[in-house]
This record gives sequence, C-alpha cells and structure tokens, in this order.
Amino acid sequence: MTKRTPLIVGAILGIGLFFLLLATILSIPDIKNEGKPTAILIITPLAATSVPVSEEGNGELAPRQTETALPGVFAVDMRVTVANTGGDGLKVHSEPDIESDTLTIASDGSVWIIIEGPTIKEGRVWWKMWSESSGLTGWAVQDYLTAVY
Repeated sequence: MTKRTPLIVGAILGIGLFFLLLATILSIPDIKNEGKPTAILIITPLAATSVPVSEEGNGELAPRQTETALPGVFAVDMRVTVANTGGDGLKVHSEPDIESDTLTIASDGSVWIIIEGPTIKEGRVWWKMWSESSGLTGWAVQDYLTAVY
C-alpha cells in the first residue's frame, strides 16, 4: 500500500458523493406553480336513502325507505325536528340571513322538511324548510335541527 492509496480512495469517495448529491438535486420535482394546487376535491355529503323496486316485478317503486343518515348531515327531502333551543324556539326567516324578517318561531319538537340548501352566510349553515302542519316555508340555521329517522 502506497502513501497515495488513502488519497485515491478519498477522491473516489468524494466524486461518488458529488454525483449522488447531483442526482438527488436533479430528481427533486420542479416547483414553479407558486404553491397553487393542481387539483381540487369537493365532497358533498348526501343523505343515505334508497328507493327499492317492488318485488312483485310490476315496475313500480316500493315505498321509500330512509336508512340511517350521518348525525349533523342534512339534505333536501329530509325530515328534521327543532331541538335544543332551551324552550326559546328556532326563528324561521324569510331569507338565509339573521337580519331578515322572522316569519315564525318554531317550537322544540316541531317537524319540518328540508326543501332547499344548504346556504352558508356569515359562518352559519342555513336550510330552507317547509312545515307540513302549517304550510309555512322559511330559512333556519342548522344548529338547532336534528334529523328524524
């Protein structure tokens, strides 16, 4: 072994390390999109419902069955009840806006059917509802609604 052997081994290792570093740098993806997303995923929750066909084979639909929906997830055609207002009731508005006219105050336990929405305004989620018993239609905040199963 000569005095140059460690120098040659060091040079070979240094050159190898240089090429390894160069290959690593060149394999990094080019990030020139300024952090802009390349894809957007939008998830819209739907109520879990099904409409089975009649077993008699006459082409008619069997009565609609509603499966268990996720708590806090509402959809058009769902039945909801007013709950947890502390007896104060839920204001039903003419528009999805806290400053709009109050059409009525729905009492705890009253049943409504969602007919439109959701609309999000000022951090509140609004649903347009219809009362089967009174025929009244209006907008209410979902915080005091519970799905009826």
